[in-house]
Amino acid sequence: MKLVFGKGDKKCGLLTCIRDDGSQTSSVLPEHGILPHDLIHYVVEKHFKMDGAFYAQVKAGANINFSLEHNQASRSVGDTLQSWQTESLVEALQALMWSGNYSYTDFSYLVEQACQARKIPLPTDMSESLFVAICAEIYVLTQRWQRLPVGGNIELIF
Repeated sequence: MKLVFGKGDKKCGLLTCIRDDGSQTSSVLPEHGILPHDLIHYVVEKHFKMDGAFYAQVKAGANINFSLEHNQASRSVGDTLQSWQTESLVEALQALMWSGNYSYTDFSYLVEQACQARKIPLPTDMSESLFVAICAEIYVLTQRWQRLPVGGNIELIF
């Protein structure tokens, strides 16, 4: 599935997901001064191999807006635990990005706190090497995003 992250006016851009069958779904992409939340989702789901979280559900046919609108196929791949673990990871990374402090210790603590608050187990493979790989990709994508003019796009494959 092709993901098109369109840069907006510093408030909202546009996320368009184009499935392999040509069908597509789009939603507002809030911009917060750092890499957009849904772009961080892409990095997390890719590196943690989350095959039942947000983008897997969209790939299977869910339509995006402020809540996912499922069909039978997207319900069958949806994994509630992975979805909440992904949110916990993304929130922790956003907090680090806003603080400017990319510490593995702080990341681990923030993910642990978010998972405890949701009463879910930690994701598997919370290794420092995986954290470093995620931060490296986020850094590259952040540089690309910051250089984009309004109306520009980043296209990725999920």
